[in-house]
Amino acid sequence: MVAEVALRRTRTSAAVVEYLQKAIFAGTLRYGDRVDVERIGATLGVSPTPVREALVLLERDGLIATRVHRVAFVQHFDARTLRADFHVLGLLGGVTAARVAKDRDPEVLARLQGLLRALAESGATGTRLLDLAAEIVLVQHRAGATPRLLAELRGAGGFLAWAVHQSDRRAPEEIIEAQRRVIDAIAAGDSQGAAQARLLDTRAAAEEVIRELVRRGVLREDGTNAAAG
Repeated sequence: MVAEVALRRTRTSAAVVEYLQKAIFAGTLRYGDRVDVERIGATLGVSPTPVREALVLLERDGLIATRVHRVAFVQHFDARTLRADFHVLGLLGGVTAARVAKDRDPEVLARLQGLLRALAESGATGTRLLDLAAEIVLVQHRAGATPRLLAELRGAGGFLAWAVHQSDRRAPEEIIEAQRRVIDAIAAGDSQGAAQARLLDTRAAAEEVIRELVRRGVLREDGTNAAAG
């Protein structure tokens, strides 16, 4: 019974996280805005507890800052900080890609190559395309990360991975080729090449997110936050 309650609450807090991510990404909640726990709870029909749990997760992602008396505000971000965060994510992902390339586990390689074929042959677009690309990255992470590194990747990639799903408008061929470069390097045992390819793909995704935020008016054309100054 306790486990069921905890699971329901986790699902509820995840829904609050997504609600707040969408609001920040759309510019409904802007840098410096106070995040009203009671108002959000009333809007979503949930108690304050999952809202506060969601704020803890979003503070870890750098989207929310909690100040005195647990008052939460939307944290500052701009193109520069987003590029830095994605760069870190790409470096961490590069470590796992390098480890997978070094190990060259036949089962892992077969799984990655199978996903790449599915990605290339399915004719998928939009969300389905991004889901398959994300699955390739997830397999790579699980195969190449230590438990601590996997936890770091989950922590670093929460909002960033979500934002890529909302933003990535690269042509399917470009997304497929980016994943192919990583997997080909892994198959060749080229640790450095695999790490570099993963970093480049992550940085390209960052530019897609920034472009989308500019399009939505959350960031200015020069990359600064529209709510700052």
